[in-house]
Amino acid sequence: MSGGSSNGGSGTPRTRVGKYAMGRTLGEGSFAKVKFAKNIENGDCVAIKILDKNKVLRHEMIQMIKREISTMKMIKHPNVIQLHE
Repeated sequence: MSGGSSNGGSGTPRTRVGKYAMGRTLGEGSFAKVKFAKNIENGDCVAIKILDKNKVLRHEMIQMIKREISTMKMIKHPNVIQLHE
């Protein structure tokens, strides 16, 4: 990217995933990483959870992931993270 955009001061260009410019890693677990991202259309800051598909399939976690998504769709509270896409 040109202009003053940087990835947390590292000087490397951000990776784009759809309409999001990916930034630094916020957290990391056994099966997923959570990364900071910015919506390039409206400037909203979000966290994106990136799952390791091979690990999810290997450990038969598909039902757990589906349950997490359906729960996140139902929850509407200002102190709980909101599912956008």
